[in-house]
Formats: sequence, structure tokens, C-alpha cells
Amino acid sequence: MSYGTEKRLRGQEVQVSVVQDGVLSDAFTAIATFSDTMKLEKKEDSFLGETSNRYDSIFNGYDGSFEMQVSNQRWMVFQAVLKAKARRENPNLQINIVRIDSYSNGDTPSRTYVDCSFGAEPTAVSTRADFVKVTVDFSCSDVQDDTA
Repeated sequence: MSYGTEKRLRGQEVQVSVVQDGVLSDAFTAIATFSDTMKLEKKEDSFLGETSNRYDSIFNGYDGSFEMQVSNQRWMVFQAVLKAKARRENPNLQINIVRIDSYSNGDTPSRTYVDCSFGAEPTAVSTRADFVKVTVDFSCSDVQDDTA
């Protein structure tokens, strides 16, 4: 197969799940968007006697977010779990986010965002005709990729 003719990965071929202490959470049934960022920081220094700068990079983990539509009250239970984790009432709780890509050639690699911490989670109720939407913001130190 030549380059440019391969089928590209589309959103319908991406599955995102949330795993709480090894158990798949059922609070997430309608994830509409997902994004992640590998955070690299570029360092630059200049030194006397050298004609160009020196560069280095630092790995600072991952940031991510997803937007979902709410379909059951289990979402509120999950938010209570996050609050308990943040308040250190349940500090050892581990929440992972798993993304599985299903490529047209049969490859199905997964990426696990390990032991995520969460930020603000705004809820939007736009109009009576729109679905209720929640945006989930997360960060983690590293990922585990399974590309076998």
C-alpha cells in the first residue's frame, strides 16, 4: 500500500473508557470529544564563545480533556468519588483513562493515562433542546501504550 491511500482513523473507531480501581466505570456512556497533549518543555541556553544556542527538552506528563453527555445519575456519584480523592478521604484511589484505537488494518493499540488527577469540570445546560454536557479535565505523569 502506498502512502496517502491508507484509511485514516475516525472518531467512530476510537473508544474512551474510565477505570476506577480496576473496574470499568459506567458513568461515561456518551463521550463526544477527546483530546490529549504530551507536555514537552523546550529549554534554551546560550554560552560565551559559542555561535549558536543549546537546546534540551523536559517531559512534563500529559494533559487531556473530554466532553460527554450525561445519561444517568452515576455521573454525580463519580464526581463525589473525585471530590473524596481530592480531599484525601480516599487518597489511594486510582483512576485511569483508556483510549483504544481500531485501525482499518486490524491494529487495536491502547493508551492508558495512568493515575489521573482531575481539574475543573464545568456542566453546560444550554437550551431546553440541547443535551447536558460535562467537560472533564485531567492530567497524569505518564501513559502506558500497548501496541502489540
